[in-house]
Amino acid sequence: MSNQMYEMVKDFHKAFNHPVSEKPTAMKEDVALSRAVWTGEELVEFLYATAAGNNEKFTKLYGEFLKGLDKAYQKSVDNTDPIDDVLVAQADALVDVEYFNQGSFTILGVEPFELFKIVQEANMGKLWEDGKPRFREGDGKIVKPPMWEENFAPEPRLKQEIKRQSN
Repeated sequence: MSNQMYEMVKDFHKAFNHPVSEKPTAMKEDVALSRAVWTGEELVEFLYATAAGNNEKFTKLYGEFLKGLDKAYQKSVDNTDPIDDVLVAQADALVDVEYFNQGSFTILGVEPFELFKIVQEANMGKLWEDGKPRFREGDGKIVKPPMWEENFAPEPRLKQEIKRQSN
């Protein structure tokens, strides 16, 4: 069975010169750290949205989030079980993240696939007219081409799709 979302992200990775493995391969430490940080950034945005932009509520939620991360850190430090296969352990953790993420959509009552396609189109819209990406010097962040906001910003389309699902 094909995993359409996986294949779309793989297309993005290829277009933007991000790592792609054609066979199961453990992720290097620096790549794993970057991806964990970027995932964390999205979770912080999720909490900010949950607080509806109220900084006092957000600060409280963020503090509780950090306590939870500290607890998870300590659980891992206290774990004396050896990691026999880094790839299997990484895949196990990421499947758990995916499972929790899908559970969050279930709680929202929002089916994510159409939303995912909107975000994929927005991300692929970051390619410039010559079909190549541009990266900011210093941190390598993707630079959006001119008119990206007007042509690809996903928020209005995400709102429309959620409204469609609500009806």
